[in-house]
Amino acid sequence: MNQTLSIPSSITPSPQSASSPLWKFITQEKSNLTYLIIAACGCTLEFFLFKLLYPYPDFISDSRSYIETNLYHMNVNLWPIGYSKFLLLVHTISHSDTFLVGAQYFILEASLAYFYFTIRYLFHPLTGTSRLLFVFLFLNPLFLYLSNFVLSDAIFAALTVTFLTQFLWLLKTPSLRLVLIQAIIVGLAFTIRYTALYYPLVSIIGLLLSRLKWPTRIAGLMTMIFLITPFYLFTKQQTKEITGTSQFSVFGGWQVANNALYMYDLIRVDSTLLPAGTEKLDRLARTFFKSVPPQSRELQSYSGTFFIKAPFGVLKPYMESRYSYDDPISQFRAWGAVSPLYEKYGAHLIIHHPFAFAQCFLWLNAKNYFLPHLEKFDVYNNGKKRIDNHIQDWFDYISPYVQSISPTLQGKICYGYPILFMILNIYFLAGGIWYLTKKQYQRLTVHFRLSFLFMTTFLVINFAFSILATIIVLRYEIVPLIILFSFFLLLLESPRNNYLANHANTN
Repeated sequence: MNQTLSIPSSITPSPQSASSPLWKFITQEKSNLTYLIIAACGCTLEFFLFKLLYPYPDFISDSRSYIETNLYHMNVNLWPIGYSKFLLLVHTISHSDTFLVGAQYFILEASLAYFYFTIRYLFHPLTGTSRLLFVFLFLNPLFLYLSNFVLSDAIFAALTVTFLTQFLWLLKTPSLRLVLIQAIIVGLAFTIRYTALYYPLVSIIGLLLSRLKWPTRIAGLMTMIFLITPFYLFTKQQTKEITGTSQFSVFGGWQVANNALYMYDLIRVDSTLLPAGTEKLDRLARTFFKSVPPQSRELQSYSGTFFIKAPFGVLKPYMESRYSYDDPISQFRAWGAVSPLYEKYGAHLIIHHPFAFAQCFLWLNAKNYFLPHLEKFDVYNNGKKRIDNHIQDWFDYISPYVQSISPTLQGKICYGYPILFMILNIYFLAGGIWYLTKKQYQRLTVHFRLSFLFMTTFLVINFAFSILATIIVLRYEIVPLIILFSFFLLLLESPRNNYLANHANTN
């Protein structure tokens, strides 16, 4: 006896939404158009209210570095120059800091709108899920604070959200056009932040999960390499001209040495085995750990970057003992000149003491990942009322003093986000194990299963890269937070996804 399953109309995609382009899905369906109008009006109102409370952007030393890259016409600096070029582009339109913050905020929210309506189009979440996700993406003060930083975070997050959303489409409707767009997005992200180093790996996995033919996959990969390689080679060549050594990131050597020094207390370094040229650096490290007691090192204050940022933390004193600088170009030259030595020294310590390294740094960074530091979200402008002269000149400020409704309010508002991030990670880990051991994934629709696998892969690679190669603070984990929250809501609907899968199998 044949039986048919009847899917409630509230969760059945309409014929139009199943075949029409996304923009028609948004504009021709009343509920989606309502969501879009509320999001546009709500974000605009929120932005203007926010700027009444925070009339000036939020700055740190990196903000000055991005601006100085333009002021000194530098083709390379401590950070990739993509965001500096973005600042320059905005500056040609308007010198207004409000215009810059607004551009960053609405670019970020546009990418989130693309992600949101893609979720509604592809997965048809229930009304309650759609509303919760809508509030999180469009009424969230975290994104206002993120966009208020004169940093690359908001733009990089927007590119990453778009990058991941494109793959949701690619897994559903594979095409060469989507593959080429992906390559362009990765190329742009690569110029803005070094974190994009692992995006090609994520892309390869996404291409393998897709139903694309091999020639198209290879074409996408080759296009990505073609777009990334010129910037990579150009940066190395420019760095060599200034520092004397060919490097893509002068910050890399500092990071390796910083990570290794966290275990110095627990290891015995044989000075006779040290790489040539690192003996003086090791003596300085030995002196530091003998003369500075643990309670005075303030390791917790720097969220895994103590030996990079602390003015007395080995690396800066060593650099300053060998090089002097009085402008951004000579500063970059000094940082770049010692970076290869730092990388050689740090790598030597890590290779010879892997277990101590895992205990002292990797474990620390893993804890930082699951409960990331608020860092810039904690205090407005790092608690400072005065800004650098270069920043003042760039924005045409009459006075070097900035103000806000409260320097500590944002820390109170953002206090719960690291906890939310930890809870979502635990849920995702436990849920993933449950789906694997109980084979629940077999009951999900094929596209949802592939999408979940792809996003999980992104999160795992991001986790590995974060604890091994970079600092971990909340602003670096915004996109993982978005993905975790969104798929947390979708997984709560997994019984309904099972139902749709069973229905599809029946037909």
